[in-house]
Amino acid sequence: MSSSFFCPTKLVVSDDAAVDLIIELKNASPDGVFVITDQGIMQNGIASPLLQALHNAGFNPVIYDNVPGNPNIPDVKLALEKVKDKDISHIVAIGGGSVLDTAKAIGLLLADKDLDYEDVQWKRQQITKGSLPVIGVPTTAGTGSEVTHVAVIGDRNGFKMGVLNPALFLKTAIIDGKLMVSLPPRLTATTGMDALVHSIEAFLSKKSNSTADIFALGAMKSIVKWLPVAYRDGTDLPARNAMGIAATWAGIAFDQSSLGLVHALAGPLCGTYHLHHGLGVAVLLPTVLDFNASAISVDRWDSLRTALDLPTDAQPQDLGNWSREFLKSLDMPTHLSELGLTADRIPAIAESTTKMAMIGLNIRSAGLEDCKQVLANGL
Repeated sequence: MSSSFFCPTKLVVSDDAAVDLIIELKNASPDGVFVITDQGIMQNGIASPLLQALHNAGFNPVIYDNVPGNPNIPDVKLALEKVKDKDISHIVAIGGGSVLDTAKAIGLLLADKDLDYEDVQWKRQQITKGSLPVIGVPTTAGTGSEVTHVAVIGDRNGFKMGVLNPALFLKTAIIDGKLMVSLPPRLTATTGMDALVHSIEAFLSKKSNSTADIFALGAMKSIVKWLPVAYRDGTDLPARNAMGIAATWAGIAFDQSSLGLVHALAGPLCGTYHLHHGLGVAVLLPTVLDFNASAISVDRWDSLRTALDLPTDAQPQDLGNWSREFLKSLDMPTHLSELGLTADRIPAIAESTTKMAMIGLNIRSAGLEDCKQVLANGL
């Protein structure tokens, strides 16, 4: 079967993000930089060395620091108001997935003033003029948005609509673990588990290919080793650096290979109970791995077992319990009932899951009754 691999984003694994940011902005005009971030990043001082470097280099950036955790179209429009009379040439995004996705949307809209993002979401309007250059500096090791060609922004009613287009690839992603040392243990765990699930689902996708597999397996191996370390000691810089690049590798993998049943279930589950996405996919992982085990071929299993550092005599049927023990090592819940799921909500969540496009790429085909059973088994 033929496959393709396309990731044009320049990846900078950095010892000093502030220095590398200035290098990446060498062609930007002094008044042409738009910095997008959030209140937490500003209040924690994470953005300070980057902003100071910009000022020291002669830039006068416009700063928007009010991106919410779940951005919608009105939030994007508020950010655009900051630069409506400015000649912006480059966008710098400092933050997690919400900030990066907001910056991606803004990049499109500043490149084409006639573009209506909601029309793009609902596929009535095509992206024809590309995007302004966006430089992303992730402050979490989880979403992988810095290397994907998708942005997930809610419409004006808050309905989450992903836009998938090559124009959404960032120009540059700068990965620096020092920017992640202040991430609290719980967020370290949930974002790290998001990255782990990305890598596992990409590898077990029907769309997987040998090139993307390299990134997926590398991410798994690194996350299994380093996430518990980063969780126990957030100041451990080798762990933070390893998690930063591993989450990016996982992002590359799933952007090329897509995801599966965990993420298909997570959309309606997290929406119903207003859960952090990383928490939702983490707790769904064991029950989905139980379901998928019978579909994992011998050749895929050998590679997967090695990447997850499982014993040589381990079998695919052991994956569910392995993942439960891994969650326990991060002090995370292992049952969906701990997230609030009750049996009476299962039919509706399962029905919504069957409408998620990624369910069709899961390694084992899953219909409505399968989704109900997976959720029930996870209680």
